[in-house]
Amino acid sequence: MEINKVGVLGAGTMGSGIAQVVAQAGMDVILLDLTEDLLKKGIEKIDKTLTKGIEKGKVTIEEREKVLKRIKPTINIEEMKDCHLIIEAVFEDIDLKINLFKKLDTLCAPETIFSSNTSTISITQMAAKISRSERFIGLHFFNPAPIMRLVEVVSGLQSSQKTINDGVDFVKRIKKVPIQVKDCPGFLVNRILLPYVGEAMLAAQEGAALPTEIDESIKKAGFPMGPLVLNDMVGIDVGVHTFRIMHEAYGDRFPIPILFERLANAGRLGNKSGKGIYNNGKIDEEFIEIIKTIQIETGIAKTEYSPERLILRQVNEAIYCLQEKIATAEDIDRAMALGTGFPVNENGLGGPLHWADEKGLDWVLDKLNYFKDTLGNRFWPHFLLKQYVSAGFLGEKVKKGFFEY
Repeated sequence: MEINKVGVLGAGTMGSGIAQVVAQAGMDVILLDLTEDLLKKGIEKIDKTLTKGIEKGKVTIEEREKVLKRIKPTINIEEMKDCHLIIEAVFEDIDLKINLFKKLDTLCAPETIFSSNTSTISITQMAAKISRSERFIGLHFFNPAPIMRLVEVVSGLQSSQKTINDGVDFVKRIKKVPIQVKDCPGFLVNRILLPYVGEAMLAAQEGAALPTEIDESIKKAGFPMGPLVLNDMVGIDVGVHTFRIMHEAYGDRFPIPILFERLANAGRLGNKSGKGIYNNGKIDEEFIEIIKTIQIETGIAKTEYSPERLILRQVNEAIYCLQEKIATAEDIDRAMALGTGFPVNENGLGGPLHWADEKGLDWVLDKLNYFKDTLGNRFWPHFLLKQYVSAGFLGEKVKKGFFEY
């Protein structure tokens, strides 16, 4: 079945962005939300984004009008019945999502594909609650959807290969880059990114370096922004919520930084509340007092800092994903470059596994062991890395590591 009509559940930031992308690719969109007011705000956001595109010369006035005409806002779920694909982008509440899918399960044709844009909830778990579990996948867009090129196509245990292939083809049709990922907490990009942003929070709360020094060192290493600026942008409350899920899934490899919870308790939620780690780009006295209190309580202060301390956490988790076959080595690095801005070289090659190959896998192993001994078992090197080093597959210098050169 060719996908020509797409239903998007939720007209918030992600839902409206996805609706815009799909409509710009020439498909009709039914955009559903609870109230006319929420739909109006979603359409206004799309209009505003397209108008900015006109100002930059990327969109014509005629194209904007065509895109807006292709999107039909509605509060009536029955208008979704003729859609070929459903993309759910509502609040991260599993009961809310499942209830919507159950209603649509009785309305839509059996061949309609159901998908979720969730970033934290199991695709397998949601698929198990509806009759078409083999036609259920994750389509995880990144924010802002009209700009970010990456989409994770997530297969649950029940997802059929045809549904996965249809999802990949759809992502290509909307001019995005699909990365096939197996269902696991955090999927691929967030699972690899979160240990790195968490390590930045631990380094900050321990006084290993000032937040400004941490962020500047990471930018000098080639990343587009520092991890602490990123945490403020995403939201400290989002960090608290997500790290609890990841800790529950992976244990001590994903410790919950106390700093996240203390900032949230102080109402410092990041950009959305006016201050988080930073207050107008600076560190204020309240933040300094928060980390001093944490250091007294934990007895951990003035630990060692280097940008490698953070990047190695990405590398080790990427190796876990490779060994678990969550994605291929090529797709892991492509996803991290497109989804997070992990630095690439002049040939467009980069990502945590290429970074490790360039440094030398023996060096990576030694560094992880050093940080394991000095900072804790969250740095425990994956056995696959030890196997590569034992085999002499040390990376670029011997022309074979995670990749061949």
